[in-house]
Amino acid sequence: MISIPRTIQRAILLLSCTFLGLICGTLYMYSSYSPQFAKRLKYSASDSSYIALSGTIGIAIGGPIAGILVDKRGYTAALAIGGMLIMGGYMVMKRQFDLVYQNLSLSCCLTLVIGIGSTAINSVTLKCCAVSFPTIRGIATALPLSLYGLSALFYSVAGSILYPGNTSGFLGFVTSSIFFILIVCSPSIILADKEHKVKRAAGKYKPISADSSPLSPSVTIDNDSTLECSLLKDPKFWLLFIITGSLASLGQMYIYSVGYMVKALVSYTIRNEVDITPVLLQETETIIQHDQQFQVGLLSIANCLGRIISGILGDVITQSFHKPRSWLLFFPSIGMMITQLLSLTTKNYDNLPWNSLLTGLFYGFTFCILPLIVGDTFGLENFSYNWGVVNMAPIIPSYYLTMLFGSIYDSKSQFNKQQGGLVCMLGNQCYNSIFKITLSVSIFSIIVVVILTIGPNLLSHHKNIPLTPKQEFNEKFK
Repeated sequence: MISIPRTIQRAILLLSCTFLGLICGTLYMYSSYSPQFAKRLKYSASDSSYIALSGTIGIAIGGPIAGILVDKRGYTAALAIGGMLIMGGYMVMKRQFDLVYQNLSLSCCLTLVIGIGSTAINSVTLKCCAVSFPTIRGIATALPLSLYGLSALFYSVAGSILYPGNTSGFLGFVTSSIFFILIVCSPSIILADKEHKVKRAAGKYKPISADSSPLSPSVTIDNDSTLECSLLKDPKFWLLFIITGSLASLGQMYIYSVGYMVKALVSYTIRNEVDITPVLLQETETIIQHDQQFQVGLLSIANCLGRIISGILGDVITQSFHKPRSWLLFFPSIGMMITQLLSLTTKNYDNLPWNSLLTGLFYGFTFCILPLIVGDTFGLENFSYNWGVVNMAPIIPSYYLTMLFGSIYDSKSQFNKQQGGLVCMLGNQCYNSIFKITLSVSIFSIIVVVILTIGPNLLSHHKNIPLTPKQEFNEKFK
C-alpha cells in the first residue's frame, strides 16, 4: 500500500475543502437567470424575490442543524446530505423549467433545499479547515470561503460560453458539475473525519489554542464553547448577531435584485435613445441577459477577493499587532454605507459595475471575518453550531429588504404586450427608494460595531479610574 506523505495529505485536504466551497455558493448566481426563469414560469418580481429569499432562509435555518451534525457526528454525514440536497434541488428545478410547471411554492422549496445543502457543506469545509490548520486558521478558512464567493462567476461564465440563452441546459450543467466535484473532493474529507474522531477519542483535540492565533489581552477565549442558553445570554453574541444580520442582508438584497436593476437601467437607456422595434426588443433582451451575467461575475470576483483579504488581514491583525479581529468589522460596515449611497445615485447601467464590485467586496469580507470572530469568541469545539446560530441573523432583515425591493419594483411596472409581462421603464426610479432604507441600516451597523469594539475598552477604562475619597466613603456606607 502506497503511503502518502503527511504534507501532501494536508495539501490535498486544503484543496478539497477549497473546491467544495465552489458548490456552496451556487445560489449567488440566481440573479443571472432569475428574470428568464421568472418569465418562462410567469412569475412577478416579487415572486422572484420570494424564491431568492427561500434560499437565504435555507442557508440560515440549516446553519444550526448542520452545525450540530458536524460538531457531533463529523464531516461525512453532513457532506453526503448536503450534496444530495443541492443536486436534487437543481435537478427538480430544471425539470420544472422544462415542463413550464408554474408553482411558486415548489420553486421556493427548491431554493430552500439548495440553501440547506449549501450550508451543510460549507459547515464541513469551515470546521475542517479551522481544526486541521490552526496556525493559519484565517487563511485556511478564507480559501473555501473565497471559492464560495467565486462560485457565481464560475457558473455564470461557464453558462454564457457553453449554454448561451439555454437556461435548461445551464441548470443541467450545474447539477453534473456538483456531482463531479463531490466525487473528487469527498475522499480526503472522509479521511480527515476519521482522523479527527480518533484524536477526539484520545483526548488530543483542543478547541482552540492561544499559540495558534495570538490575540489581544482584551480578548478572552473559553475552551468550553458556550452553547444554547448560555450563548444567548452573552452580550457579544447579540452584537455579532445584529452586525451579521445588518451587513449580510444588505449584500443579499443587492445580489438577489441586481438582475432587475440591470433590466430597469438598460431598458430605460435604450428607450430614451431610439424607438423600440421587434428586432431591437430581442437584442435588448440579449443585452440585458449578458449584463446580468456580467454583474453577477463582478459580484463573484469581488466576493472572492473580499474573503481572501479578510482571512489574511485577520491573521495579520492577531499575530502581528495582537489586536482582536473584531476591529476589522469597521471596513465592511463603512464600505456598505458607501455602496448604498452609490446605488441610490446610480442612473446609468454603465456605472453599475462599481456598485457590484464594492458590494461583493464588502459582503465577502463580512462572511469571512465573522466566522473567525465567532471562533475566537466562543471556541472551536462547537464552532459549527455557534456560527450556524449567528448565521441565522439575516433571515428577517434580508426577507424584509428583498421583498420590499420586489414590491417597489412591481408597483412601478406596467404590463407590456411586446415583452409579454410587467415592465418598468423608469430607470433607477423603479427601485431606488429602497436604498434610502438600506442606507439607514448601514449606519446602524456602524454604531453596533463601535459598541462591540470600543465599548468593552471604555468599560474597562472606567473600572480602572480610582475613586475619590468621597466616592470611596459612599461606596463603603451605601
